[in-house]
Amino acid sequence: MLVRAVEVASTQGLEGLTFGRLASDLGISKGHLALLFSSKQALQLATLDAAMARFAEVVVARAARARSPRERLGRLCSAWFRYVSRRVFPGGCFLYATANEYRARRGPIRDRVRQHRAAWDRQLAVAILEDQRAGRIRKSVDAADLVVELTSYQAGANLAALLGDREAFRRAERATRKRIRGLAGSELKIPRGTSFGSGVGLLRARRSGV
Repeated sequence: MLVRAVEVASTQGLEGLTFGRLASDLGISKGHLALLFSSKQALQLATLDAAMARFAEVVVARAARARSPRERLGRLCSAWFRYVSRRVFPGGCFLYATANEYRARRGPIRDRVRQHRAAWDRQLAVAILEDQRAGRIRKSVDAADLVVELTSYQAGANLAALLGDREAFRRAERATRKRIRGLAGSELKIPRGTSFGSGVGLLRARRSGV
């Protein structure tokens, strides 16, 4: 049920998710949905949480076995690019889409979006700070500023992917890789398996219908 709700919300937005639409898609009555969710807002919040649980599976979990904080940072970012290029959700990154949808709408949904966004930012920041403490990243690097840089690349890449702009997506991916490699002030190897370059090919295949 929530799988279909996430699919609908991914392209129509959480505001486009209604009991009527979801009931019709699932072949059940609106009354049945009302027994499970007390309101449209309850359905929207459950859908958002389900989408972010999937995000944790396909992005965050890929970095769990990293051997160092910087490797974890690289894996988190590369997994994000793969998540978008492979269209895990048809509307791209669910987090950035809902953040845009609710940027000026106060209320519980916006608050929950902010929580999920803060959790993602924290994943990146913790990896940066841990590597700084280990002496592998310059102390002059401001972790909060770097998180803003990396997530800005992601936001731009997400829009580029949705618009079919392979070049802009590739540039954001390349800029992310270059920024992470330059954190110690010298060219650093990102471990094998951290494949930033895969996203462009996947986007190309998707546009050509492969």
